[in-house]
Amino acid sequence: MRRASIGFALALLPLAASPQNRQDFGTIVAHYSAISTEHLLPEMAKHYGLTRARDRGLVNVALERSGTTDSVRAAVSGTATAISGEKKDIRFREIVEEGTVSYIGEFALSAPDTCTFTIAIVPETGTTPYTLKFTQDFVRD
Repeated sequence: MRRASIGFALALLPLAASPQNRQDFGTIVAHYSAISTEHLLPEMAKHYGLTRARDRGLVNVALERSGTTDSVRAAVSGTATAISGEKKDIRFREIVEEGTVSYIGEFALSAPDTCTFTIAIVPETGTTPYTLKFTQDFVRD
């Protein structure tokens, strides 16, 4: 992975529960994280037009071709489902920096909570759609 170029994705990984949040889909690898936006540095939040708040969560997904450092563009959409069963749609937007592509999306958050994320990934290469599913605990500091 081209760690020096991942920018936003790399900035969020240390804040995630595990710095190795990744899933392999054969020819594509997804790197992902989910955090409360209150943990973002003010400069980062401003740069990306994000709201820092306890009640806002952020999901970040970066895709690359397996075995390479080539970013993969895709249509990305998803949901966050709270432990109560409440489902929230996540609208992702594409971020391009230094030739690296990532996708970020905000959602309403009521920490403490555990959210299950279901992210649909449709690579622009026309390959089979993929579903990324993971769970993240959110605590109130």
